[in-house]
Amino acid sequence: MNLHASTESSAVSLSSTPLELLVTHSAWANRQLFSALRSVDAFESQPGADLILRALDHIHVVRCVFQAHLQGVSHGFAAPQRAVIPSFQELDLEFELMDRWYVETTASLRPEELERPRDVRFTDGKVVTMTAAAMLLHVVVHTTHHRGNVDAVMFQTGMPRRRDGVPEFLVSRASATRPS
Repeated sequence: MNLHASTESSAVSLSSTPLELLVTHSAWANRQLFSALRSVDAFESQPGADLILRALDHIHVVRCVFQAHLQGVSHGFAAPQRAVIPSFQELDLEFELMDRWYVETTASLRPEELERPRDVRFTDGKVVTMTAAAMLLHVVVHTTHHRGNVDAVMFQTGMPRRRDGVPEFLVSRASATRPS
């Protein structure tokens, strides 16, 4: 699967909702991050790789927790990270699939569904009531925060970095849709 291609062709435009734009940008920025990490020779043996993998796993687990709440099912996680951290390749695929799910789900939710309150149980057992819109915003902000942590490790260890802000995203979208 190639999420980059699917998000490039999806119709995120000025008429999209701000929430759709944020979720789609987050998916695009995740692809930018994984692309930069794939360009590092023997990434998993590089200094800082273990910390990056832990951060990516944490992001993924939190997104799984909120995916379950959006689906109305139990998430089954007792901690915000798995005991055994998956390989880089496994995390890359998990992110791609989860990003696709979040982009498609956000685009499909009706306004009344976005505003419906639901009980959310965190991995520490605490329960809070959130709307679907608030959950989606949390997932985007949480992912962005930890992508920034990964970027700091990449900077400190000399790994190639990427530009993944909303302006770069919009430029990439505009150039992908311009006729040649």
